[in-house]
Formats: sequence, C-alpha cells, structure tokens
Amino acid sequence: MEDVVVLENVRKSYGMKEGVVEALSGVSLVIKRGEYASIMGPSGSGKSTCMNIIGCLDRPTSGRVLIDGRDTRFMSEQALAVLRNRTVGFVFQQYHLLPSMTVLENVMLPLRYQGVEKRRRKERAREILSRVSLDSRASHYPAELSGGQKQRAAIARAVAAGPKIILADEPTGALDSETGALVLELFKDVNERGAAVILVTHDAKVAAAARRRIRIFDGKIAEDVFV
Repeated sequence: MEDVVVLENVRKSYGMKEGVVEALSGVSLVIKRGEYASIMGPSGSGKSTCMNIIGCLDRPTSGRVLIDGRDTRFMSEQALAVLRNRTVGFVFQQYHLLPSMTVLENVMLPLRYQGVEKRRRKERAREILSRVSLDSRASHYPAELSGGQKQRAAIARAVAAGPKIILADEPTGALDSETGALVLELFKDVNERGAAVILVTHDAKVAAAARRRIRIFDGKIAEDVFV
C-alpha cells in the first residue's frame, strides 16, 4: 500500500511569554492508504498539533512532511490549499458546517472547489447523504439538525470528494454514546472503501475502533501498536 502520510523527525515550536514551547519533539510516522489509526494523548500532548501538520493546516518548525507523496516544505499556501482539498477530508467536533447553506450545499462544496460540474456535484452529494441516512434532510439548514445529524453531514462533506485521508478531531465528543457508535461505524465504512482514517481523540473507547493506536505524550510518540 502507498504511503499517504510521512512525517520525518518533525518538530514544532511556539514562542510563548514564558519562552519557547516545543509541541512536537522529533515525531516520525508513516501511515499507508487504507489504514485506520487513532492518535491519543492528554490535553497539551501535541496530538492536535500533529493533526494540524498532517492536514497541512500548519507547518513544522523543522523536519519533513510528505502528504500523498508530495513534500510540503516547498509548497506555497495556495498549493497546500489545493492539496488539502484534493487529498484530505476534515471532520471536527464542532462540525463547521456553513449555516447559510443547506446540508446538500455543504456537501457539494468540496466538489465545487474541485471544479466538478454542478449536476454531478448534486448527484454525488445526494449519493453520499443517502449513505449516511441524511437524504431526507438534504434541504434542511444546519440549525435544523440534531448534533448527530450535523456530524453525519460533516462526514458526508469530508468524504464527498473522495479524499485519500480522513482526519477526524474528537468526532464523537459532542454526541451521546449511541450516536457516537453510529459515527464510528461510518468511519469504518469509509475506511473499508479505501481511505486512510485518522481519529484524534483523548477517549480510549473511540481510539479502540482503530486497528492502529498511536499515543503521543510530551510531543513524542510514546506508543505505536497494531491490534
């Protein structure tokens, strides 16, 4: 299987009032297409920084980051934005659905950025919404949805463009246990269709859904096991 994420000795430092804080201290990691991994760690461990670097939302202070075989060190912000759109689907705990757009329009958005023709965008978005049992809510706005429905809509938007990587940040944190279990089933389905799924969480039960479990502590990988 091809490598879709490669981190080589990645460090990330931030200048703070109390001095320089190193959020990541030489992290090296390879994730292949089709893997299902979780990244765990307590607050301040560096797991969110790691996610932001994998998702090209932030750049490392030093080290090498390859996403889908492309070395991000020499890429412009515009080129990184294109790489994100074509390669990475994001799912956040707070959903980040656009309130002025319907569910259907939210799911169509990544395809619009890819230049997909409007009729095909609608067909693809309806197909994905059907997969997450939200086809009956396509014309609704985010404010009209429950928390679980919003998260399913966010997952539909993340997978609509067929990304190779799904990055999910605390994806069940705002959901009840039953809805959270449904969301994890959706990630399993997405993974079985070929995408690498990376769950970033502090919840051991959520992490247990993954076949590979990575634990970060004090900016370093403390554990990396396959189960």
